[in-house]
Amino acid sequence: MRVIRNMQGLRRIQPPIFLAAGFFDGIHRGHRLVLQSTLQQARANGGEAWAMTFDPHPMKVLDPCAAPLLLTSTRHKMDLMRRIGMDGCLLIPFTRRFAAMPPQDFLLALEQNLPALRQIFVGEDWRFGKGGRGDTRMLLQWAASRNILVNRIPPVTWRRDPVSSTRIREAIARGRLQAAARLLDRPFSVLGTVTRGNRIGRTLGFPTANIDPHNEVRPPMGVYAVQAVTDSLAFPGIVNYGHHPTILETRAPLIELHLLDTRRELYGRHLEIFFLARLREEKHFASPALLVDQIRRDVVRARKILASHAIKKLWNRTLQTWYPDIIVALQETKRKKEERE
Repeated sequence: MRVIRNMQGLRRIQPPIFLAAGFFDGIHRGHRLVLQSTLQQARANGGEAWAMTFDPHPMKVLDPCAAPLLLTSTRHKMDLMRRIGMDGCLLIPFTRRFAAMPPQDFLLALEQNLPALRQIFVGEDWRFGKGGRGDTRMLLQWAASRNILVNRIPPVTWRRDPVSSTRIREAIARGRLQAAARLLDRPFSVLGTVTRGNRIGRTLGFPTANIDPHNEVRPPMGVYAVQAVTDSLAFPGIVNYGHHPTILETRAPLIELHLLDTRRELYGRHLEIFFLARLREEKHFASPALLVDQIRRDVVRARKILASHAIKKLWNRTLQTWYPDIIVALQETKRKKEERE
């Protein structure tokens, strides 16, 4: 997927452009409908499907104290768009100067820089321009005389209310992982980079990878059964998110991942960790031996949960929708194993 950071970069694109506009934090079910509608029309009409979004979140520039915590970093969001099949993303740097642009000037910039623009796809409440004064009615009026079709995508609902990034943030903060998965149509995940740690886990017999997360939303601190994805492979594991108070308590909470059934060198790699179930709260143990005993019980329980019908069904659907390359890799591994035998 191509990523362009200014509208001028789209001037030379000749195929018809079908454009989805929004911030798309989390790429939840509602966002997917907008993006997939764009992709469907682009493919049916010999065009290219592009998303238009912003970096950083507008509130981080206009009112940082009121800015929401993000479900996905820009890198993570771009990767999810690529997996949906988008041809490109217009990633506009959001600055105070850009925020001050009147909506009429924003539309003029679209007209001047996207001559191949044929259709625009937005949520019903999408707004643009200074103070959010531009709305879908203004967009429709502008587009009508330019032979551009505006598609207003109705919200997706779950339990009678619209799916939104705000609802998902609240669900995750409360530890309601099943609700978050319903709203996202996949388990909540954190994309991060493996960094060097103090290697205490190795001394306990449970080596861990320290994760530097790229996103901002976190579930409650505790121990979780997870699936970790890297290099088109998925690995079951457990995560401790917290201060590990029994040994060398930390000031800031850490995300520490222990992979089950495998040992891999992960330092410097990017990992996406899917939080599937919470096992327990983090707590202080009187001795390292008692902590080790609890970790052993955590591993047994994590295996049982990850093997449960509900979790396997959720995970298989996630792979089929978002990571079919992992399924292919697993099939290839199975084929090679059978050949060796």
